[in-house]
Amino acid sequence: LRTCSIEVNTTSLENDDLRRMKLVHKDINGKNGLGSVTLIAEEAEDMWHVYNLIAVNDSLRSTTIRKVQTESATGSTASSRIRTTLTLAVENIEFDTAASTLRVKGRNIQENPHVKMGAYHTIDLDVNKKFTLTKGCWDVVALDRLGRHLDAFLHSSSGILIFQIWLAMRLDRLTSLL
Repeated sequence: LRTCSIEVNTTSLENDDLRRMKLVHKDINGKNGLGSVTLIAEEAEDMWHVYNLIAVNDSLRSTTIRKVQTESATGSTASSRIRTTLTLAVENIEFDTAASTLRVKGRNIQENPHVKMGAYHTIDLDVNKKFTLTKGCWDVVALDRLGRHLDAFLHSSSGILIFQIWLAMRLDRLTSLL
């Protein structure tokens, strides 16, 4: 299965006609489709598109609040809330339409001083919160959704599009943009 690669030299993408989502970083391998994007949803409607981009078995990295208990030398315990960055293997995604918030549940897959490997946790994604989404393979549906909501990138002089054979069905739309 072939994938496409999108080379971006810009860090902020805007288009008043479309929902605005900021692309902070992109690294998708054109040969095998493995890669990640770092995004910031800037409007409530963007959260719906983020919800449709994230799938079970993807990995999601973002900041979260974790309750940590510490034990003193005397044996007393104290708990505090700390902000930490976790990377979860996604197991469940819930979308709260009223609050425009995603709750992504999964296991921690990257070493962290406050959360053990394999421990379950939930990351809440909100508007204006940066996150990195990594997929084992960015399929045509995910790339198309990402591309449609970052269309300002397609008009950018710093953007270069390289589409391979299996995206030929989109070629009629894309040739007018190239």
